[in-house]
Amino acid sequence: MKYFFQNLKNNIDFFLRKNLDFSRKNYFVMNEHKDNLFNSKNLKEREQFLFQKYELEFLKLNSSRENYLENLYILDVLDKYLEIDFKVNLNVLDIGCKNWFYAKGEYFFFKKFSENLTLKGIEIDANRLYTNFYTRKEVAQFHIKNLFGAEYIAGDFLAQKEKFDYIVWILPFITKSPLVKWGLPLKYFQPEKMLKHAYESLNPNGKIFIINQGAEEYEEQKKLCGNLGISYQVLDKVDSEFIQYENKRYSIVITN
Repeated sequence: MKYFFQNLKNNIDFFLRKNLDFSRKNYFVMNEHKDNLFNSKNLKEREQFLFQKYELEFLKLNSSRENYLENLYILDVLDKYLEIDFKVNLNVLDIGCKNWFYAKGEYFFFKKFSENLTLKGIEIDANRLYTNFYTRKEVAQFHIKNLFGAEYIAGDFLAQKEKFDYIVWILPFITKSPLVKWGLPLKYFQPEKMLKHAYESLNPNGKIFIINQGAEEYEEQKKLCGNLGISYQVLDKVDSEFIQYENKRYSIVITN
């Protein structure tokens, strides 16, 4: 009964979003200069390191200042915490990517380790509207524009049958409260089923990189792995100086 009325509202709202598919088309954000973006010497040096290693000229010339930082954050985290081997053909999935504002950061990270990259982001609530009346899907299409091999999928991950070399999963719904707060019906709260399907979607030696928000969700994530008999590597707290989030973030890596 705790979530009864909110869940009822979420079911109605989600049904309308999914079926009306409102669209303004052609979302666009102007590039902003990146002068004097960092005061810290450490941040300047870290940005320069990432810029050179991952060839980020396209990102820097095609982003707002805020979005540049958001992409540096995810790129910094992946560079520090995810061990990856070069592979000619690389197939990568991001689960629950929302409007995929960090797509370029992921793209240039994985592109460094592949000649032929396929990067997909999947979001079940892709038609959620923002106050400017653009949908998540439309915003995501802007963020992956001109990224060859990148694709945004509006749909349910549990319906996907493809195999992947790497899966990135940022802030999965491990407890009910965040899912309800974000406007999804409770029938989509299936953390065990989702994790099992993700694990079964890995190619041999594939990896899942999971980031949880807060110690409580992190502990639940580890319990979930234990319940399914899935072994994992503990990374504990993950951070980046590019963005300081209010709630600490933690990570595990699962290898097939």
